[in-house]
Amino acid sequence: MVAAKATEPDRAGDLAPDAWVTGGLEILSEEGIDAVRVERIAKRIGVSKGPFYWRYPDRPALLKAMLTHWRAERTRGLIDQVAAETSARKRLDTLVRLALRDRYGSIDVARLEGAVRAWAAQDDVAAAVIREVDSERIQHLEGELALLGAGPTERSKLAQAIYIGLIGLYTVRRYTPEFAADPAYLAIVELVLSAAEGRRDGHQS
Repeated sequence: MVAAKATEPDRAGDLAPDAWVTGGLEILSEEGIDAVRVERIAKRIGVSKGPFYWRYPDRPALLKAMLTHWRAERTRGLIDQVAAETSARKRLDTLVRLALRDRYGSIDVARLEGAVRAWAAQDDVAAAVIREVDSERIQHLEGELALLGAGPTERSKLAQAIYIGLIGLYTVRRYTPEFAADPAYLAIVELVLSAAEGRRDGHQS
């Protein structure tokens, strides 16, 4: 029995480390949390169910790993990609453009964001993660806007404008894509960044 496991073509060691997580996120984005089942993921990634239990003790452990992965890749991962930019404005502009990309690997970004939030509406663990992620994203925006010159009250409002606009755009992409105009959103972001810089330069906008 042990020997058979060691030579199975679908043994856990033959899979990418995040294969189960990626497969779960793909299904989540397409069909929602109730469709994320071990059997469904195994079929998608072309293995039997056996290797799943060599990596995760149960489905809840996989769901936790999915949330952790989503949080890391779609928040800190994006922030890290723009860290080398030399100005706050350039970092924010590039960050927004990265967030606007339609796909993250094989996954539709807008559908994934919507699916995670729908999951949070029925699950306390997911809801807690969403609250933390929203706070982390907005705090990062506030920090960059502060470097541009926005005061405490103003930068909070401006950060929320950027973030709520992005989440709204994701929603429009899913349900009324004909109105999902990235240039319109980028124009709003440009106005927000200019307003923050105007405060630094002592201008009224």
